[in-house]
Amino acid sequence: MIGRIWLGEEPSELNVEDTVRYHSAKSEDTCDPVPDSTWSDLDMDDVFFRINRTCSAVGAQYLYHEMHRYRKDLKFPRRRFQDYRQFQENQSSSRLFAKILLRLRDKKAAYISAVLFGSLPTRPFYFPVLLLMSFLFVISVAGLIFVSKEFLLGVVGVALLNSLIQHVLSFRIYIPDMGSIGRMLGTAASLADTGETGFREIEILNKHRKFIKHLQKKFSWILIDTTSLNELAASVISYVNHLLLVNLIVYFSAAKYVAKHKKELIEIFEAIGSLDASMAVAAYLSSETCCCPELVDENRIEVTSLYHPVLEEPVANSFTLVDHSCLITGSNMAGKTTFIKTIGVNLLLARTLGFCHGESAVFPMASVRSTIRRRDDLQHGKSYYYVEIETILEFIKASGSEERYLFLIDEIFRGTNTIERLAASSSVLTYLGERGMVLVTTHDIELEHMLDHKYKMYHFQEQIEDGRHFFDYRIKPGPCRSRNAIRLLEITGYPSEITSEAHLTSRQLSGQITNSS
Repeated sequence: MIGRIWLGEEPSELNVEDTVRYHSAKSEDTCDPVPDSTWSDLDMDDVFFRINRTCSAVGAQYLYHEMHRYRKDLKFPRRRFQDYRQFQENQSSSRLFAKILLRLRDKKAAYISAVLFGSLPTRPFYFPVLLLMSFLFVISVAGLIFVSKEFLLGVVGVALLNSLIQHVLSFRIYIPDMGSIGRMLGTAASLADTGETGFREIEILNKHRKFIKHLQKKFSWILIDTTSLNELAASVISYVNHLLLVNLIVYFSAAKYVAKHKKELIEIFEAIGSLDASMAVAAYLSSETCCCPELVDENRIEVTSLYHPVLEEPVANSFTLVDHSCLITGSNMAGKTTFIKTIGVNLLLARTLGFCHGESAVFPMASVRSTIRRRDDLQHGKSYYYVEIETILEFIKASGSEERYLFLIDEIFRGTNTIERLAASSSVLTYLGERGMVLVTTHDIELEHMLDHKYKMYHFQEQIEDGRHFFDYRIKPGPCRSRNAIRLLEITGYPSEITSEAHLTSRQLSGQITNSS
């Protein structure tokens, strides 16, 4: 899908490992990041790869990082949406930018961030030896050509030694493809030379135009973009670099200069990434039903026809919740978990990219915290239940801060017995509901009477008609009154002695619960 809207072609996509390089390098500088657990719970990798229509590896990395970074400005969505419309309304400019950005679409460009954000080496003590061996190879070749064939032995010997040096150092230190830096600078220069106006990123690149030209000239050999050459020319340059140790010599020479001008190079990198990421989102919005959300400084969710972007045939839901939390009941596979994920994904996108999937959306200026995809932590000897209580304890601590949170909890405390689950659930949810907004799913309908103060009741319900069951995936107000679990056993073909006994036991237990309450 990358580049499809603007150019009609699909360059190769990066894998997750390549995509996260820039984010991993920048994560420590992120003031308000999306927690990794929330990212995983909401399947945000899948959401990213669906939205990602970037033309370059730099753009894909930048988009991935932006989706991890909450913005704290209430007006942020409106400004971002205007940026997206600018690309949609200037398609000729977008196509021109996309064509240039495709120069950075390969996997090698994914390592630019490693150079810019990694630690660059100082010139090593053996650097003079590299210069000497390179000079000896040149002298040997000159002697072979102009003096005598007896220099052939010298050429072969020096070539073997240089190959060994190249091989050993490649294992000991990471030598990045500096040619990708050259392509980045060439791409930046071409974007600046388009003369397009009104784009913030182009203005940044124009500001660095002289610096870009200077750096290209200073390190022209190592910054040669071999991808633009034919196969023969690229091979010749590669062999010359190898035998003359040029890549090592110029890398160690350039490292100090790159380190000195990291700030300018990072600005160029991020301007290219921002341009590409914005174009990608603009292209995505052209093919989806999306809206510009409103962020408010209060506990309010009002959404119309909101849907999950990853589902092939999503069912849209409208939902309103003001100054309350929400308890969602219903049977398995009815849509409870998908619904809270839909709310979480769209709130996250509203605060990171400035758009939502739906006709309209009002969300609180809140950060999403979730406990959905829980597993036993066997490595540390922790049970499923213990992992959950640790996570919810983090919620409790976070709820005491000044920041606003939306807590998403799927099947709270399902790893323990019924009595203690109800007691712990009601206490925890009451505590969190008084300090933030909570969307919680459960099969424990008894919580309806225990949480009737700060919690609104909603449910999903399956339908059974003509011996078959199906779901409409529509959220409905109020608690779930139907109980179809045993009926589903009958439809599936369970023996009548099992289902009859189950019905009898169910009526007895219901009577006990009613009498006790």
